[in-house]
Amino acid sequence: MNAADERSSTHEIKILRDLYEEMGSEEKIIRSIKVGLLSLRATSLERENADLIKRTGDLEKYIAELPHEIARFQQLLEKALKDRKTLEKLLDKKR
Repeated sequence: MNAADERSSTHEIKILRDLYEEMGSEEKIIRSIKVGLLSLRATSLERENADLIKRTGDLEKYIAELPHEIARFQQLLEKALKDRKTLEKLLDKKR
């Protein structure tokens, strides 16, 4: 074991001793760790939920815009068809 590993190992043992002395028992330490992990998971789920709510709001906005976009595309299609007919007539006249 090199000096860095030895220091790291000593440091970990000191942290565990300090934690044990502060918490009082192994059960309390384990319970605190579980509570901490559950808290982290809850925070993660809250963030994920907020992201999903935002995405849902964005989707609702896009869905609300669909009728307008469909009408706009229909107008563009009608214009394109008129332009096509006009071009066909011009080509027929040139022949």
